[in-house]
Formats: sequence, C-alpha cells, structure tokens
Amino acid sequence: MRTIMVDKIWYPVSNVISHFETDFADISAPKKAQEMKAVAVAMVGMQELQRKQYWIQGVSDSEQSPDVRTMCCDPVEGDKAPWCHQQDVEVVTYTKHSTKKTLIEFVVSTKLSENSSYDELTTVLVNVETEVKFPSQKEWSQALTATGKNNPVLVLGRVKRDIPEFRLAFVHPVFEGFADYNLLTLLSKQGHSKVMEWSLGTRAKETVDDSKKHCPFEQFGVKCRLLK
Repeated sequence: MRTIMVDKIWYPVSNVISHFETDFADISAPKKAQEMKAVAVAMVGMQELQRKQYWIQGVSDSEQSPDVRTMCCDPVEGDKAPWCHQQDVEVVTYTKHSTKKTLIEFVVSTKLSENSSYDELTTVLVNVETEVKFPSQKEWSQALTATGKNNPVLVLGRVKRDIPEFRLAFVHPVFEGFADYNLLTLLSKQGHSKVMEWSLGTRAKETVDDSKKHCPFEQFGVKCRLLK
C-alpha cells in the first residue's frame, strides 16, 4: 500500500477505456495512454474477481516511475474514513518484435532483471500484444522465483481475434491461475461511475461532476473529446 498521493483525480476503468477509443479515433495514442488502457483492461478483470472497484491515473514522466497508479478501497460503514489501497504499476509490452525471447525470458530480462530498481510493492503488468504460447505454472514459478524478486506480476493478453476476450493471469510471487473474460460484457455489467477526487488523510471524497470535463489523458496534452 502507498501513502503518497500526487494527483487527487482518479478515473474509473470504464472512463479510461472509453476515452481511449474516443480521444484516439483519429490520432496515434502515445505510449503513456496505451499503458493506461492496458491497466484499465486488466482492472476490469480484477473488479470482477475481487468485487471491488478500481480507479486509475497516469503518472507524469517527471516522476520516472511508476507508469500508472491504481487504487481500490475497502467497504466502510457510516461516516468512517475509507481505507484505500494505492498500487504502483509498471507496464512492459511484449510485441512481435520481442519474440526473440520467450515470454518468460522477456519478463525476467526487463522488469525483474537484477538491474531493476522497483520495490516489491510495485506491480508489473505484462501486456502481450502478439500470439504466444502461455507457459505452464511450473515454468513461471521456477523462472520468476529464481530472480529473487517478489513483485506481483500480472500477464494480460487477448485470447480471441474477432471478439475482445482477454486473459488476465497472476503468475508471481505465487501462481494463482488466470481468468478469461469478455471486456465489453464485463464493462456493461459493471456499469458507469464518475471520476473521483480523493483527499489523503481525510474522510472527504468528492464525485467530480462530468461538466468539469476531466479526462484521463489531458495531463499528457491530449484533447478531451465528449464521450458518446
């Protein structure tokens, strides 16, 4: 859990995904926006599995690390202050240009290499954008345990070409298996929620009105378009 809160504005995963499709309909998405979308797609699966809502915010390059922050909160009763958990997420993308290495070799040589400086609270999301054989539990466990790193490692990849069906796998520090889900089906089931403004150390939490037109990529110079 993190206690630092640099930016008070947090976006629901549906907002990030919707704005990605709208804001980049005619222009190429910058790397930071692609990373935010990958995390949002992964968090759709997490919301279904954990029955908790996640919020997301991009992180300025001036901070160097992480790429994205996520947050979820435990249920509260009455007017008690919410107990929220903030996660730092580093995204690494496995593409057709990465296939000189196996998926496991790629993960070990990038975010879990001996030169990586991420603390063990930083989650690594491996965004797979090419066809690849998914390694076995034994292969994941042996290779990632040998790195001596304890960072949580999630692997996200599309499992069908014609429909948006994804697989989210939990492979380290303990292999917990994977979940397959249709992105559009879960987004429809989970519904829409507002952008939130959170104040650290207080009970205050404000639902940001849509008229304020906050959108997830505006801090990176991307023009915010109205959602349909």
